Amino acid sequence: MENTFLPGPVFANVLLTDEINRATPRTQSALLEVMEEQQVTIDGVSRHVPRPFFVIATQNPVEYQGTFPLPEAQMDRFALSFSLGYPSAEEELQMLQRLQQGTTVEELTPCISLADVQTLRQLCAQVRVETHLQQYMLELVRATRQDEEVILGVSPRGTVALQRAVQAQAFLDGRDFAIPDDVKFLAPYVLAHRLITTGNQKSKLVIERLLHSVPIP
Repeated sequence: MENTFLPGPVFANVLLTDEINRATPRTQSALLEVMEEQQVTIDGVSRHVPRPFFVIATQNPVEYQGTFPLPEAQMDRFALSFSLGYPSAEEELQMLQRLQQGTTVEELTPCISLADVQTLRQLCAQVRVETHLQQYMLELVRATRQDEEVILGVSPRGTVALQRAVQAQAFLDGRDFAIPDDVKFLAPYVLAHRLITTGNQKSKLVIERLLHSVPIP
């Protein structure tokens, strides 16, 4: 009798993991490989997931019973981290109106093709980041490693993620070059979740403080 491999939900272009901190440590460990290497290893055989591939995850911030804190290495693999908060009154009203007749997921149609996504990624990569701006990002990242309120600073992976995010922001703004304002806007979302701070210090506040202390080119 031969075993047959059946691709699971991870074999997709976009993987949405709801309440990721409810996944067991073993599951989170498996996510480390696919998020970094974009492959899954089962019984010694590595299989690549479709390209492009990226992970979107939510985390339950309130009910900690039955949850498992994400290890630092896994948090470091998320390019951005932010809180959506509650919808506005108008948005929540629209939600009620849309769901009044039931869900309409089946009626959704693609708004972009895989080829379009690949093209957009190439265009973002062509955005210029001048040396003085790269130096600014490096000084900001290195400041997290030397700050007295930080136990674990931003890794080189975070530096790369910041530059890529800055390129994407500039592209969305219709520019082919990045500016310091791109770095200042994105730094809290790209860097804060990678820090381990002392006491009850909030990581985002540490990043905002460093943005005021590191000279802008």
